[in-house]
Amino acid sequence: MEASYLDLIFFSKKRKDILLLLRDGPKSLEEIKTVLDATAISIQPQIKLLKGRHLLRRENNAYELTLIGEAIVDKMQGLVDTLEALESKYDFWESHRLDGIPPDLLKRIGDLKCSTFARPLDGGSMFSPHTEFVENIAKSDYVKGISPFIHPLYPKMFLAFAERGTDVSLIVTASVFERMRTEFRSELEPFLGLNNTKLYVYEKEMLLSSAVTNCFLSLGLFYNNGTYDHANDILCFEPEALQWGEDLFTYYQGMSREVTEI
Repeated sequence: MEASYLDLIFFSKKRKDILLLLRDGPKSLEEIKTVLDATAISIQPQIKLLKGRHLLRRENNAYELTLIGEAIVDKMQGLVDTLEALESKYDFWESHRLDGIPPDLLKRIGDLKCSTFARPLDGGSMFSPHTEFVENIAKSDYVKGISPFIHPLYPKMFLAFAERGTDVSLIVTASVFERMRTEFRSELEPFLGLNNTKLYVYEKEMLLSSAVTNCFLSLGLFYNNGTYDHANDILCFEPEALQWGEDLFTYYQGMSREVTEI
C-alpha cells in the first residue's frame, strides 16, 4: 500500500526540502545537493519516491515539479512557514493572547518565522524601551506605530524623529490619547502641527503593540492572564514580515479616528 501524500512529504525532511526547493524552478541533481548540503546517495532515493508519485519529473537533465507537484507545493509553503514560526517560539505564542491579531493576519503568522526577541534598552528595567526598537527607528524613513500604553520617553522621541523628517503615524487608545493631551501636551501640540505626522485614536480594547518601518517590525503581546509582556517583543526584518506589519497597521487604522488638533 502506497503512503499518503501527507506521509510521503512530511515524514521526510529531505523530500519536503526537495519539493520546496523546486518551487523556485528546475534544479539539477548537483544544484539540489549543494543547496540542501546532501549527498547523491541520500537524495536520489527520495527523488525516486517523489517521481514515482508524479510530484516531480526529470527534463533536460534537471528535476522540476509536475502540475500535481505544483498544486501541492503551492499550499505547502504557507503551512511549513506557519509551523516553523510557531515551533521556533512555541512558549511565546502559547502563553500570549493572539485575539488582537486580525484573523487574516493570524493565518499569515508564518510571515514572522524569521524573528528574534528584542532586548530592553536598560538591562535593569523590564519596562525600558527595547534597544533594537530605538536603534532601528533612528535609521528608518518612516514609522507606523500601534500602542495601548505610553512610555515617558516616547512623546519626545517621536517628536524628535518627526522634526528631523521621519514620517510618523501613530494609533493609540483613548486612554493613551488622554494622557498625551494632559501630561505630554507640550510634545503633542508641535507633533500634530507637522506635515509628516498622523495620529489616530482606537476606541476599543487594544491587545497588542506594534511598530513597523522600512527596516523592521516590532510586535508585543499580552500574556494570557491579561498583563502586557514588556520584556519580550518579537522583532523581524524580512520583507514579508514588514508587509505583515503594514497590513496590521492598515487594519487598525481603518477602525480608528484621526486626530488633527487637541
